Amino acid sequence: MLENDSKETAAPLPSASPAVGSSSSTTGQTVAVELRSGRRIVAGWLLVAFWAGLIWMLGGDDFSLQDTNQTMSAWFGWLIGDLDYRTRYKIYFFARKSAHFIEYAILALLTFRAAVITANRNRLATAGWAALFLVATVATADEARQTFSQTRTGSAVDVIIDVTGGLIAIVGVLVISRRMRSATTARPST
Repeated sequence: MLENDSKETAAPLPSASPAVGSSSSTTGQTVAVELRSGRRIVAGWLLVAFWAGLIWMLGGDDFSLQDTNQTMSAWFGWLIGDLDYRTRYKIYFFARKSAHFIEYAILALLTFRAAVITANRNRLATAGWAALFLVATVATADEARQTFSQTRTGSAVDVIIDVTGGLIAIVGVLVISRRMRSATTARPST
């Protein structure tokens, strides 16, 4: 085969000035843009897969309260000092539920970004729904898995916390995006 059919070609050669009536864009530039956007799409979804895998790992038996108690106790003992059992439990509870909220907010943001760069047009609402769907799916699957564990307990409350983290992250991005868009359109051009 004489031609290279793959999209991974070298950078396009600079062309001479275009002839009258011809397009100034070249096929090489189009291929380069497609290659860059294809890599961005793959990288975006790989980040989503990595983060979902990390969440899945953290939801396993090795990261149960029983197994992380000594580490958390040492950290909080160093930060705060010696605490009674009830106060220490409240802090652990808050830290663990905050981790749920934050890790699923990050998953939602990564999924939202991947969905936006995958779409032909920037359809923010569709990307937001896709992100929330993935967050709810991973959260439900993780909590369902934990119901079969001897050291973990699956909880519908945790799913609600997870989805709330994703929802707040997506709503935040949409609000910021809308404000940035309206601020750029409101500026008078000079």
